[in-house]
Amino acid sequence: MRRVYGLFLLAVMIILVSGYVSAVPTAHYDRPCDTPKDLCTWTTDISGLTNNPLPLGSGSPSDYKCELGWNTLWNVGTETEPTYATATCVFDGSSFNDLMLYISVDNDIISCTLTNAENPNGVEVLGYQKHDGCAPIDPRNGYSAALSPIAGTNTLVCKVADRGGISHFDACVTGTSTIPAAPEFGPIIGLTTLLGALGLFFYVRKK
Repeated sequence: MRRVYGLFLLAVMIILVSGYVSAVPTAHYDRPCDTPKDLCTWTTDISGLTNNPLPLGSGSPSDYKCELGWNTLWNVGTETEPTYATATCVFDGSSFNDLMLYISVDNDIISCTLTNAENPNGVEVLGYQKHDGCAPIDPRNGYSAALSPIAGTNTLVCKVADRGGISHFDACVTGTSTIPAAPEFGPIIGLTTLLGALGLFFYVRKK
């Protein structure tokens, strides 16, 4: 009876967990330069709407002609009234070497600045870039800039603009980790367990 009751509870838990997972909204586009390739967890700001995932896009049929996906709607602007968006990444500069910033945008990069304790007012790492036509699907095929962070907290902020047609923005930061790779404990634990079992076997046999 207890076994049947336990199986019943297990089935109920599985159903509840499955319902929860299916109720959580998921991104409908997998970024080509996402975690772990992208070292940043980007926070965005579009006209006061914050913390939406990249890429930003207009979601119009024109996007599909350029084969561009999007996860957050970014309204299309005009030549006289562009729409703006910003993306921010806060990272520890002591954890990585050879950091590079990559951007895919339609239309323009206004500026990207890096702020830290040595440069509290920010240093421009990528200036104004005007772009027309389809943005690259992968930011690593777009605009790029080398980053020179300091050990500790660094804040990277990029501001972009759209002037009509299609809006699109995606970015990623890549680098080489300075943290040594963790040792593989699986084989060590397995060998230790085997030696312990053999020792116990011979001890019992000797008794």
